[in-house]
Amino acid sequence: MKLIADSGSTKTDWRLLSNGGVIASFSTEGLNPYFKNTAEIQHVLKLEVFSKIEAVNTISEIYFYGAGCSSESKNVVVLKAFENVFLNTKTIEINHDLLGAAIALCGNEKGIVAILGTGSNSCIYDGERILEEQNSLGYILGDEGAGSFIGKQLMIDYLYGKIPQDLSHNLEMEFDLSKESILDRVYKQKLPNRYLASYMKWIGKHIKEEEYLQELVKNAFEIFIKEHILNYNIVKEISFNCVGSVGFYFQDLLKEVVENNNLKMGKVIQSPIEGMIDFHR
Repeated sequence: MKLIADSGSTKTDWRLLSNGGVIASFSTEGLNPYFKNTAEIQHVLKLEVFSKIEAVNTISEIYFYGAGCSSESKNVVVLKAFENVFLNTKTIEINHDLLGAAIALCGNEKGIVAILGTGSNSCIYDGERILEEQNSLGYILGDEGAGSFIGKQLMIDYLYGKIPQDLSHNLEMEFDLSKESILDRVYKQKLPNRYLASYMKWIGKHIKEEEYLQELVKNAFEIFIKEHILNYNIVKEISFNCVGSVGFYFQDLLKEVVENNNLKMGKVIQSPIEGMIDFHR
């Protein structure tokens, strides 16, 4: 049997495959090695993955595609956790989530591949491998266009009094906000990127009626296109494809920004896991 995982900073989607197809499907928290060490990842595997799978010893191959798995040192953090838990598995591959996104979005075709979820990333894919990749700087220095980036700008505007008064009042009532609570979550608590991205659901609820929110999201996408996509040399020749919850749920605004930059809009999907299944099947 094969175990396939697509892991972002917030959530990991898992599928267990046999010759007959998918026999288990579930989700756990994200396993980004920039935010979790080997022991913490191992704890999640034992507590949340083992309990969902019968006959763990029959898993012969594991393919993990993860946010943060972009260097050998970070991949080793994840690999050691799997090796310590799946003792009888012969093949364990740790890959970057960008490669998984490219496989799911483009298959064997060339394309621009973007991830817009809690974090963001991009690359040029030639149908087999990643040719070029923009540096991903994380939620403090980068993650342009992502949920953490948009949520951060929302909090900045709220604290500086730049949000329309009625909308600001709604935000306060729904989240019981204060300067102290926001700064505590961002500077003292774990996983501030997830906290900032959590405001995307609220934005999604109100965006149709609120021009401020529309401009907030569109501006974030504009910055992403400028800082990531337009730096590639061949963007005018191939389509722009995107995976991730932010790109998926706000794809009308994304399409507008993409086309305003004279790019060809391609496929937008919420999760790459189904495409990964087809590839590994």
